[in-house]
Amino acid sequence: MSHSEQDVTLPGSLPEIREQPKPIDEPLRLVHHHPGYLRIRAGAFIHPEDNRSVVTAAQTAAEAVPGFRSWSLNPKTGSVVVEYKPGTIDADDLLKHIAKSAGFRGVENLASNKMNRQELVSAFLDTVQDVNQVVSELTGERADLRELVPVALAAVSVLSFVLNEDRGRLPQWSSALYRSYRVFMHWHRPEVRTRERVARQEEERGGSGKKSGKPR
Repeated sequence: MSHSEQDVTLPGSLPEIREQPKPIDEPLRLVHHHPGYLRIRAGAFIHPEDNRSVVTAAQTAAEAVPGFRSWSLNPKTGSVVVEYKPGTIDADDLLKHIAKSAGFRGVENLASNKMNRQELVSAFLDTVQDVNQVVSELTGERADLRELVPVALAAVSVLSFVLNEDRGRLPQWSSALYRSYRVFMHWHRPEVRTRERVARQEEERGGSGKKSGKPR
């Protein structure tokens, strides 16, 4: 994707931004893109209450584009997901429009540049979140990777058990089953703790009831 500093002409009529945004000494970073979907990141998007004008300008610019669908900001990471109707606008033009409207120093494509360790980890986590969101949408919000990964490991365990000595590169069934259990319990730790707490409370109430019911 090319990112020149030339003015961007968007399809359709867009309102002109009369007030010039305050320049920001950082680029708008493109983390991930596929048609209809952009994930961008900027330090100015972290704790947006400190940079409300920047976030507002960027969001307003995105919303003014024909085919815009949604803007979703994660204020902890400064990551934003922009969804738009594919074919209505070129992704390069959309990125330049947002960057220019909010005062960023151009656009930087992290996918084509060498990233440091922190950026690499953040990009990986963003990708996992993207996949998890797609899985959740495909299952009608009934399941995501927290359920599907343990289920897949359990299925591998069953297949390994059935094949036995002919399992090839598959892990031993007991190992796959144990990993399935550990992954499920780890990713559902809050729910498990809540159920354990409720069970203890019910057990304590039952015990106190039996004590109070003893004849004197």
